[in-house]
Amino acid sequence: MSNRQSNQRGITLVELMVAIIIGIFISLMVVQYLATSSRMFKRQGVDSNVEQNASFAVSYLSKYIRQAGSRDGHGTEIPFFYGDCGGFSPCTSEADGDAGTEPRSDRVAVQMFVGIGGQDCAGNPATGQIANVFYIDEENTGSGETALFCRGFDVANDTWIGPAGIALIDGVEQMQVIYGVANATEQIYSYLSADRIPPVGGSMALGWDRVRAVKVALLVSDGYSTGSEAATNTNFQLFNGPATNFNDRIHRRVFSTAITLNSKIP
Repeated sequence: MSNRQSNQRGITLVELMVAIIIGIFISLMVVQYLATSSRMFKRQGVDSNVEQNASFAVSYLSKYIRQAGSRDGHGTEIPFFYGDCGGFSPCTSEADGDAGTEPRSDRVAVQMFVGIGGQDCAGNPATGQIANVFYIDEENTGSGETALFCRGFDVANDTWIGPAGIALIDGVEQMQVIYGVANATEQIYSYLSADRIPPVGGSMALGWDRVRAVKVALLVSDGYSTGSEAATNTNFQLFNGPATNFNDRIHRRVFSTAITLNSKIP
């Protein structure tokens, strides 16, 4: 009888403590794995959003810049409007921070001739010589987030075409533009910012008419925090633009592209 009771003893206190410790260790490993998986999944979503925003922005800008200087299929117009348009002075500018623009970003005013039944970049009916003005500004949502905006300008009548600019792509925080200027032999000798385009024979119109290509750089985010990760100090400088510093948890990437002006191809 005593031998049977001896064989049915429970676990000892030491064995119980060892089992608890092993259980806690396994639980911590599971929690850490789930937390890491969650961060990776969210980061992948952020990267995907940033890629989509950038791809759309680059595609949209490229579509219009390729047409700069076009008139009925021929390159007979100066490709970019460098005069004043409304509150933008000048319309194509090098990060000068005029009213209505994000001060770290350039503006580019793509000039072209639109036939009867045409539209500007915002979808408004337009005819004649216009400039589609692309710039960075805060959205009207009160969130402080920025976007790539566009607004059409009637060059002949010196007036905006639509009531206001429209936000095209969210999350575009900065834009820098440089222009490939060609010499008399049609060779691009340098990429210059808007304020450094040289006149030809004393004429700025002829100077801008020597632009044959454009390089655009965009700083893009999805506008949302990456989660519980600590704030990170990051620095960006697009082309010859001003250096920009951020200390937050928002994921940003720089995208750039080079665009040839179809209307200026010899």
